[in-house]
Order: sequence, then C-alpha cells, then structure tokens
Amino acid sequence: MAANRGIAPAIEDCYDAAFDFGRWPRALQNLADSLGVTSCAIRTHDSTHPFRSDQRQRTRPTPDSLEHAEFTELWVENARDAPDPHPEREPRLPKPVPCFTVEDEISTPEERRLLPYYQEIARPGHRELWAAVVFPVKRRKWVLSMYRDAKSVGPFDMSEADHFLRVAPDLARVISLAEKIWEVSLDPALAVLDQFNCAAALLDSRGCLRRCNKRADALFDAGLAARNGHIHAADRESDSRLQRMIKAAVACARDGTFLAGPEDVVRDGSFWLLAEIVPMTSFVRDLFNGGDFLLCFTDLVSEKVPSERLLGQVFRLTAAEARLASCLTTGGGIEAASARLAIGRETARTQLKAILAKTGTHRQAELTALLSRFKASPRN
Repeated sequence: MAANRGIAPAIEDCYDAAFDFGRWPRALQNLADSLGVTSCAIRTHDSTHPFRSDQRQRTRPTPDSLEHAEFTELWVENARDAPDPHPEREPRLPKPVPCFTVEDEISTPEERRLLPYYQEIARPGHRELWAAVVFPVKRRKWVLSMYRDAKSVGPFDMSEADHFLRVAPDLARVISLAEKIWEVSLDPALAVLDQFNCAAALLDSRGCLRRCNKRADALFDAGLAARNGHIHAADRESDSRLQRMIKAAVACARDGTFLAGPEDVVRDGSFWLLAEIVPMTSFVRDLFNGGDFLLCFTDLVSEKVPSERLLGQVFRLTAAEARLASCLTTGGGIEAASARLAIGRETARTQLKAILAKTGTHRQAELTALLSRFKASPRN
C-alpha cells in the first residue's frame, strides 16, 4: 500500500484521513516531514471544486498540513487577491501526468523578486520554494503542492523527481477512496431526511444538482424540474426566487457568510413548497466530490403549527399578520384569534385581508386549511 518504508506510516495516515476528514492536517504534515518539506496541501485544477488551487476563491475546510495553516492565514491577511502563478501556469506545462514540477518551471528569478505573491506572501511566510506532484484521479487532475523554507534547505530540483513521484500512486488511491467514502456516506444522511419528510438535494459549489433523496425525486414533475444540471420550479416567479436564493448561497460561500433565506415555491394543484438551503458541515459534506449545499423542500402537508417567524418569511407577512396567521391554524376563527391576541376585531379583519392577499387564498376556511398543513421547518 505505501510507497516505500521511509514514508509508509505517513501514507497510511493519509489512507486513514480518507475516512475521517479531521485527520488530514496531521496526516499531511507527517507526509511533508517524511518527504523533507516544510508543509504541503492537496488541491485540484478544477476551478469549480471546493479544493480548487486558486487561493483567491478559498473555501474551508481544505486538506492542508498542520504547518501550512499559518502560512495560509498570512496569505489571506497580506494579499488574498495577489495572483498566485502556480495554479495558472502549472497546468499549461506540456507534461503527461503523473509529473513533478519545480518553481523554476513556473517563474523566473526576476519575477520572484517583483511579483506580490513572492514579496508579500511566500517570503514573509517562509515558503519561497515550491514544487508539485500532479496526478490524475478520474476526470480531475490533483496536485500535492509542497513548500520549503529557503533559509533551512535548498530549492527543489528535477533530480528529486523520483523521490517525490513515488507517492503519486498512493495519493491517487487515497483521493479515489475518499471520493467513494464521502459519496456513500451521504446515502444514510439523505435517507434520514426522507424519514423526517424532508426532500433534500445535494448541490455543488456552482449550485448544480449532484444527487437527491427519494422525497426530492418525487417532486420532479410535481412543481420542480431538473434542466441542464440545475433544479428549477415550474412556476416562473417561484423559479426566479429559487435561482436567486441558490446564487446567493453560492456567492456567500466564497466569502464565508451565509445569508440566503428561505423561499416559497408555488405549484399548480398542490400545496406550496418551502425551499431552504443549508450549508454542509465537514461531517456530512461531500468534500471530495464537490458537494457544498443541501437544498431542502418542505411540503406543506403537516398539521404541526408553524412558527410566526417562518410564516412571516415565507408569505412576507408583517409581525402582526404572522401572529394572527399562526393563531388561525388552531381553527378557532377570527374572533377567537383576536381575543387570544388581545386585538380589536376590526384590526384582526384588516390583517386577515392582507394575509389572504399575500397567501393567494380567498376565504378564511381556505386560509386555515393551507396554514394547518404548513410544516414548521426543523431550523425554526
């Protein structure tokens, strides 16, 4: 399994990390130490993947060695937008993979004296020396980027190619194994959501559909459709809202925030759907296959009383209207609701008219039937 006896324990640690993402920092640092480099990181040429090489579109978590974390933070702090010549130039080299590449093939001595990456990032971070092992896994090219401190050791040299390339076969198997494990691990998670009546679809970092559970699959041709790898709502206005929500989630993920709120999806002849995007955690995130978000759809078929906040978000009700709407789900009527909320009957009727207009219903009984079937989101 391991490349050779000297680095066997480090390679075995990488195999273990395929099963547990939290082990990657230690495993890669052990690999770096065994190879005689300061730190290392695994990246891919795929610009849409969470582990893409371009630091300017950095995502977390990523498979970095322990001692690479401090360098990465310095990179972000000093010059996050400074172009890194490695991911741009290395793929252009006319080399068959697997291959070994050194800094001298990427940049000239003059560029290393002038470019911001070297002046503001590599030199202050003691990572002036770079080399990479490039290896294929299925349709992607993966890169083990390795760094050295110029003060402690000499530069990487092509004469070291055999030394570093010996890890390529094992790393390819590790990545392939990690892809399979993360893909399989999602099935139980999606099945659990099925049991909770939650339709869920896995989206990648571009918002494209990767897979879904049985309940989500049942919604296709029932208000939803999959076109060109994306989920769409049949209703045009609902689809506009849905696409805005997905685009907002994709954009938010790039800068570490998450501001995409829920949206409603109108369906002909069926109750509305509540669409929400949930960012994946490292525990269930399909990291090596590029899964970034769960798009969850809640069918409005439960008798559970919805929260006022959720009603306000979905139907764009004011706080007062949301309180009245929630109260009406008990079926007591407008007079009972006004008494319970301690508001005048005329005030309640005025609010009811607004609620009817915003929910697309015409009578109180129709509204109550709709609200009584509205399932409260598990996040509220």
